[in-house]
Amino acid sequence: MVTLDNSLYVDSPLTVQIANTYRSRAIGHYYQSRGYYVIPNVRWGDERSYTTCELPEKFAFLGLPKNSIVSIGTYGCCKSAEKQRQLRNGLIAMLNELEPEIVLVYGAMPDKVFKGLMDRTRFINYPDWTSVVKGGRQRGNK
Repeated sequence: MVTLDNSLYVDSPLTVQIANTYRSRAIGHYYQSRGYYVIPNVRWGDERSYTTCELPEKFAFLGLPKNSIVSIGTYGCCKSAEKQRQLRNGLIAMLNELEPEIVLVYGAMPDKVFKGLMDRTRFINYPDWTSVVKGGRQRGNK
């Protein structure tokens, strides 16, 4: 199972972003301790969550295994150039920090975000529910 997507909105207070990260990890740990195979869903907000610009740790990646399978969601993160920039910067930081073997991507994979990163790991794309229901292909999907 993939852990819950507790979103880290860039306009949320830092404490809320940290709490949502903790909540996702805690629920994943609970299911893992019950014998489920758990894939962590990695979320980040702004630079404060995936760099050490404000805190001594990159809390978006704390507690996550290196060289494993992780999941990310892009749904709602690609609607503006600024959101795409934040998504790309966080994705690069995640690839550098965790060096995942596989990244499951829920949602579109626009070139502005993923260009030049496809050789860093294996990306497996899953269309978001809205695109499936509407029957259309996602923009920027690979």
